[in-house]
Amino acid sequence: MKQKLKYKLLIIILITIISILHYMSDTVNSPLHQFYRLLYFIPIIIAAFNFGFKGSIVITLLVSLIYSPQRLLFIGFKFEAITELLDILLFFAVGAISGILIEKRNLAFLEVDSQLKKYMILENYTNSIIQSIKSGVVAINNDFFITSINNSAKEILNMPGDVIGQNFFDLNIWDEVIKKQMINAVENERFVKDIEIELSNNDKNIVIKVDVYPLSLENRNKGLVLIIDDITEIKKIKHQMQRNDKLASVGQLATGIAHEIRNPLAIIKMIEQTMVSELKDNKEVVKELEIIDEEIERANKVIKSLMEFGKPSKNERNLYSLNQVIEDVLIIVNKYTDQHNVEVNLLTSDIPIIELDKEQLKQAFVNLMFNAVDAMPNGGIVNISTEIYEDKWIRIIFEDTGQGISEESIEKIFDPFYTTKDEGTGLGLPIVHRIIEDHGGIINVYSKIGEGTRFEILFPRNLEGGI
Repeated sequence: MKQKLKYKLLIIILITIISILHYMSDTVNSPLHQFYRLLYFIPIIIAAFNFGFKGSIVITLLVSLIYSPQRLLFIGFKFEAITELLDILLFFAVGAISGILIEKRNLAFLEVDSQLKKYMILENYTNSIIQSIKSGVVAINNDFFITSINNSAKEILNMPGDVIGQNFFDLNIWDEVIKKQMINAVENERFVKDIEIELSNNDKNIVIKVDVYPLSLENRNKGLVLIIDDITEIKKIKHQMQRNDKLASVGQLATGIAHEIRNPLAIIKMIEQTMVSELKDNKEVVKELEIIDEEIERANKVIKSLMEFGKPSKNERNLYSLNQVIEDVLIIVNKYTDQHNVEVNLLTSDIPIIELDKEQLKQAFVNLMFNAVDAMPNGGIVNISTEIYEDKWIRIIFEDTGQGISEESIEKIFDPFYTTKDEGTGLGLPIVHRIIEDHGGIINVYSKIGEGTRFEILFPRNLEGGI
């Protein structure tokens, strides 16, 4: 509005100055006078540029009204005066033509602006759709430079900040085989599906699946579109299902074997005790028999674990607090932790009461505590915490500062009979896994050699009876 007012004042000032010069000229037909006459075109054209056709006509009319009296005053009503009045027609012609051209230009600008706004709206809408997709979406050109990427892809690939224009292969997560597959997809316009890659994201190892599709525009190859999904949890679920099948088969086998071995061992133990009683004076023989007794007890311990592992859950559940279960467990293992110079820190939060089998969970948590203490032969710290996780889970964490577990061992740690201990049966953690699973829970383990191990247990909040 202020800009328009400035142009109006400018036009009035110009007309005033030109008119003064026009009327003060001594000779009507002098070159100087002709020059002043031409100056009237300036406000007319300015009006056309800023106020369009109507504005230019109004200013032309005003100029004509000011211009005409001077011509008649000096010339009078002669034929020359009528000829000179053709100047007025020229004013109108310039004003009209300028106004029409400017109006057309303005309409063209408005059309371009309208199309640009529509394009921006469409671009924002398309971008919103891409950003709302949970899968990662990355577009790269034929030279493998990133042209578009959504937030999910940045999160999955751990790419903070603006990465548009960067070379996609600079991420250093693609091996040569995958690079060749992408190059082949560009050159032959072929899609490649189900590329699985393991990578580290925020100190966590994840597995991603990449599908590569050629990007075409007007039948010309313009690059690739990559659809990226974090399938870590899916892989864990598949692995867990395979493990569950294995556990079920081993459980049935273990129960049968335990029953078959238990009776012969009982007979052997009875004979051994009889021989000890009869040969108590022969110390050398008694010593050998004691070794047999120790091995029988060791075998019985394995059999007990086998039967515990193979027996079905009794499902004796009541409403109980997980915090209270953990406190009961710490009382049980208190002497054991003190003997091994292990400090235990418990941090509980207000978590809901759920239906659970208290004795089974005690067994599972005691097992985890013994494992943590055994991993710290020179003492250390065990941190235990409970909390609400992502609104739908109750999370319990057992974290130690022990020796850590190798990646190879983590893959097998819940497999029956797999152990890293010299005297372990390899059934403790599989039993823990089965108990947690019977409660509808999930157990995960994270570890680094030399730093320690963290067991995370998730129980669903919607367990029957949960409040």
